[in-house]
Amino acid sequence: MNRKVVKAVAIIITLALLITSISAMLSLTSVLGMESAALAATPQEQRYIDEKIKELEAYLKSIHDSYKDEVDYKTLMNGAFEGAMNSLGDPYSVFFKDPIEGQSFIQSVTGEYEGIGITMNMSASGACEVMSVTQGAPAGRAGVKEGDVIIKINGSDVTKKSLDEISGLVKGKAGTNIVLVVKRAGRELSFSMTRELIKIISVHPKMLEGNIGYILLTGFEADVAKEFKKAKDGLVKSGAKALIIDIRDNPGGFIEAVIDIAGELIARGAVTHLSRRGAVFETVSVVPKDILRLPTVLLVNEGSASASEILAGALKDNKAAILVGTATYGKGVAQDMGITKDGYLYKISEFYFLTPDKHAIQDVGVTPDYVVRNSLGEFRAAGAALYQGFAPFAEDTKPKPGDTGLNVFAAQQRLLLLGFPVSPTATMDQDTVLAVKRFQGEQGLYAYGTLDLTTMKKIEEVTREYISNDSKEDLQLAKAIEILKKQM
Repeated sequence: MNRKVVKAVAIIITLALLITSISAMLSLTSVLGMESAALAATPQEQRYIDEKIKELEAYLKSIHDSYKDEVDYKTLMNGAFEGAMNSLGDPYSVFFKDPIEGQSFIQSVTGEYEGIGITMNMSASGACEVMSVTQGAPAGRAGVKEGDVIIKINGSDVTKKSLDEISGLVKGKAGTNIVLVVKRAGRELSFSMTRELIKIISVHPKMLEGNIGYILLTGFEADVAKEFKKAKDGLVKSGAKALIIDIRDNPGGFIEAVIDIAGELIARGAVTHLSRRGAVFETVSVVPKDILRLPTVLLVNEGSASASEILAGALKDNKAAILVGTATYGKGVAQDMGITKDGYLYKISEFYFLTPDKHAIQDVGVTPDYVVRNSLGEFRAAGAALYQGFAPFAEDTKPKPGDTGLNVFAAQQRLLLLGFPVSPTATMDQDTVLAVKRFQGEQGLYAYGTLDLTTMKKIEEVTREYISNDSKEDLQLAKAIEILKKQM
């Protein structure tokens, strides 16, 4: 993650754009056997709703009749639905006014979709870049590579389109053809391929030296728990005496999958507590059973989000694994899906999830037992050059939420380089406060979001160490192996 972050520091790419696209989801009826709470409106509330619905109808008619251009009622009504969801101020609660966008979200967490096998990201400059290519999928077979910038689809220029619009054009019915034109190293290349049903592979096992099994988990799709058990059993059969589970940069998925995977690593105990409006209303536990307990390390980082954080918290609090890496993202809310009578999908945050010891995850994340940052590798020189141009911590101030100033700007520059999702605005906005809290928790400081002198000194110290680290090794993985060798 951090090696890619340094390439984006100058143009500011925020991790949040990636995380919010694949949120943790939980079908309450299928997983916990309960129904979503539907509280009846009081007579007074119902009268208010009825009055406002009439007022809304008059308002939409006024817009329809008075607006300078033609506008249909469908557009206005969808805007009203979307506006109601946006009023919550929750980035994870979304009304999908575009049916293709809604279906794409569903496909992103179910583990299958019709397309060509690529993931994309929109840079701050507006370029749609291929982030990864699924092995064996149409795009990979045709020659598309990571880093390619998509500029045309089926002859149409897409350089001015949004990521959602491009994603909708790339995906399509299996068996249909698509022509992608990309820019690579200054050259334009054209690739023709046929869309297929793509199966997302999220479990990648291998055996490391010293009889240590390693499982990379890149997502929590619907059937990932079954694949995880198969991988774990296979490694044990091949002689694994210890286990490393890698959920770095895993953005989440179905919570049901996390519960099942936790059951393969925890013999008994809670996985998570569900909280709504300040009170825990449900505790989710593993089904007690005898399992083979192996010394286990879980690798995490700032890209481990949502469902990944449930697993991290469960293993840490149940002492089923030692956590190594950096503080996780801090998304501690889960969504359920809904659909309107007209067929429009929406997702809404229905509750918070807490760790078994009832520690909050939202805006805080899970702090590993051993904080280890990998080096910037080939981008270390670029990181060091950026650091030379950073603003100093020169003001005699302790910025708190809402404050502005040079110290805030200096902290934002360094936190961004370290992998925290902030933008250098010189204002202690919400993202910056949350990043400071996560950094403070990671470093064992009082996590309250104020840039006190101790925190600024620590940010400077950690940043210097980071850009001075010239190791080409995966230091987090190396630390995991070191820990396990002592336990075996």
